[in-house]
Amino acid sequence: MTEMTKKALALSLKKLLEKKPLSKITVTDIAAECGINRHTFYYHFRDIYDLLEWIYVSETEEYILREGVPANWQESLTRLFQYCLENKKFVVTTYVFFQKDNMFQFIHKHAALIVGRIIESDVESVEISCEKRNFALDFYAYALEGIVYAWIKNGMKQKPEEIIGMLSAMIEGSGRITFQHLAEMR
Repeated sequence: MTEMTKKALALSLKKLLEKKPLSKITVTDIAAECGINRHTFYYHFRDIYDLLEWIYVSETEEYILREGVPANWQESLTRLFQYCLENKKFVVTTYVFFQKDNMFQFIHKHAALIVGRIIESDVESVEISCEKRNFALDFYAYALEGIVYAWIKNGMKQKPEEIIGMLSAMIEGSGRITFQHLAEMR
């Protein structure tokens, strides 16, 4: 029942976003659209941003895994881009709210996982401290986040294959060099 209620609230928010901006939507609006009382909303979510995060986490995870576990980072990222394209209006109207701390942490976590998959296999033999390893992974994750944000902000016009191809050219192999340079630092 809980999952059904969460999905109903998510659908209500999406319907409301077709009529007005997120900044004008209240918990009362969402509850009324869903046909529940306001307190039921708070039983499931802290606030609207918590609901937004749940939508992105559950929908992207479901979307990415619906054809099975992606074989590599390129496939994961391709599926993420496809989700964004299929849900373009929702993504474009809500991406500015990614800047809130909880959404930013969600995006960074997933970018770090993708970047980790890209680099870790290339740098297994490089001995480096955890602090330097995390610093390098954060650098690449922030870069990936920036690319995705810019793509969304600019209307998702560039083909995902082009972006992924350029990312491959820039990141694959550079991780080893970056880690080697960091390992040599004192």
